[in-house]
Amino acid sequence: MKFMHIRHMLLVLVLFFSPLAAAINNLEGYEFIECTFEPRERSSRKHHEGEFTLIDEKDSKYESFTHPHIPVKEGTSQNWSGYAAATSLTSPANNSVDAVYGSWIVPTLASATHNTWCSLWVGIDGYSSSSVEQLGTEHDWVNGQQSNYAWFEMYPNASYQINGFPVNNNDLISASVVYTANGVFVLTIVNQTHKVYTTIPTSRTTSTSAKRSSAEWVLEAPYSGSILPLSHFNVANFSSCFATINNIFGPINDQFWKDDMLTMITSSGAQKAVPTALSNNGENFSVVWHHE
Repeated sequence: MKFMHIRHMLLVLVLFFSPLAAAINNLEGYEFIECTFEPRERSSRKHHEGEFTLIDEKDSKYESFTHPHIPVKEGTSQNWSGYAAATSLTSPANNSVDAVYGSWIVPTLASATHNTWCSLWVGIDGYSSSSVEQLGTEHDWVNGQQSNYAWFEMYPNASYQINGFPVNNNDLISASVVYTANGVFVLTIVNQTHKVYTTIPTSRTTSTSAKRSSAEWVLEAPYSGSILPLSHFNVANFSSCFATINNIFGPINDQFWKDDMLTMITSSGAQKAVPTALSNNGENFSVVWHHE
């Protein structure tokens, strides 16, 4: 079993860092850790937002904590800030996205007088479809202190907290969502600082309804019946952001597809979180906090 974990680890890390393979000569020391998965309990009931019907309408005590992109106008969103990539921004091709990869640094939140929430993730779908296959970390200000944890979600199914996976301020996190076949997605998260990783069992990451029409690198104001107050994260830094679209592996702004820079705004147009221009050949960007 240990040998299988090592083989899988090597495959995952090569996928993660194939553009940076020359800088990675020794992958020893990364440890696969077994985690448990705890569904998040809902904190709200029935709600509608735009064209999407939320899982809160179902008779379940568990909630879907994040949400597809809620557009306001071109290049903006009520809940997302970051980048999306697709064959077309108006009519993206289904079954075109096979993988998304990215890294980010766990932000240190500014204090708040009330509870706030913030998710950083990579994923497939949700830009113009009603499902999202996503993996990331959560950074909330709860009862006067910062709370960090890893999670995954196959929206519109419930979110799951990944218990046992370390997430600390300033840690470097990498994540990938990779489609294999027959509706199966492989979700892997790595803590580069602690040199550990885990992969979500595919029994939990299968979707026959996923469109696979877009790739995303997103900082999100989570959703629970409505959009929650956004944590004061100051600046969130994303790096090594790549996707595989139409069998082409490239950075966010690859010439073979389109990308959309998404600014998070309120319904009245006030800026909440603003992404920077892409740097390092389209691999890196930051998101700057403006308002909760």
